Amino acid sequence: MKETDTRLLIIVLAMSFACIVVLRQSHSHVGHEDSASFRLEDIAEENCNNFLVDRMKHSSQSSILKRLQLSEKNWHDAVILRHEYMATKNNLDEFKPWGDTGFTVLWNLFAPTFDCPYMKKRIGSIGDGGKWLCGFELLEESKTTKAPCVVYSFGVNRESSFEAEILEKTNCDVFAYDMTVRRMGQQISGGGTKLRFKSVGLGVNNTHNLRTLETLMAENGHVWIDVLKIDIEGAEFATLESWFDSYNVLPFGQLQLEIHSHRLSFPDFYNWWERLESKGLRAFSSEINLYPCISPKGYRPDLMEYSFINVHISNIIVPTGFRPKI
Repeated sequence: MKETDTRLLIIVLAMSFACIVVLRQSHSHVGHEDSASFRLEDIAEENCNNFLVDRMKHSSQSSILKRLQLSEKNWHDAVILRHEYMATKNNLDEFKPWGDTGFTVLWNLFAPTFDCPYMKKRIGSIGDGGKWLCGFELLEESKTTKAPCVVYSFGVNRESSFEAEILEKTNCDVFAYDMTVRRMGQQISGGGTKLRFKSVGLGVNNTHNLRTLETLMAENGHVWIDVLKIDIEGAEFATLESWFDSYNVLPFGQLQLEIHSHRLSFPDFYNWWERLESKGLRAFSSEINLYPCISPKGYRPDLMEYSFINVHISNIIVPTGFRPKI
């Protein structure tokens, strides 16, 4: 334990002891018939409890902040290593993303090197449909506290286990979109007032079957999304690229994204990924989708599920005071 943490623990214990002494003295000097004095005693007890809760919250936030800063350093070190490695290649066009002489493949360059400072949990089914979330226990608390939270999900395609678990275990409002289907998957029956589904897709411009994120958020009266899930079959590249220019700060805390790498050349993918990181997105989880590889044609493993934390704005995962490297 570091010296600052030890000092904080001593202060909290000392205040706890002081509260106990004050309350015992109150009990010994106040008669049970004196209701006004009991109200004073209740206030003293509440103040002590509030102090302890505040100090523990401060300690917890301080610990989370330290873990995030260390994660940011580790992530930045990995980026430097990536740049040094790519500098040994003649140019991006000559790099073989699915196996060079060192057996380096695309996903080795973009491994998740940022750690979730809370619990990391898979939400939804094993295999296609489930996603890894950071700090799901914080969202679960909303079930009791009734605190608001917002989840947007693009691409349900008859597999709605992710949305079903969100609706079951949290107080989050879920806004689901998919232009290829007319209803949510069989995992959801009804969904109640917490679920809204619309048969439109996510795109760069508004068309008869596509909407921009900005348009949908305005329609729903939102300025912030806690969790954003995207599986739009390759359209993620152009869509996110448009956000890089239109948003100074991306309006969501987490992003769960399936990447279809075959839709871009390696140089374009590399530059797109680096722009994604420059907007504050840090990958904390990845899960390869091997379904194309088991087909008779034996396609490459070019589908990857990534989960990101947005570190460019304070949110439920990132406390105030965090300083990103870029």
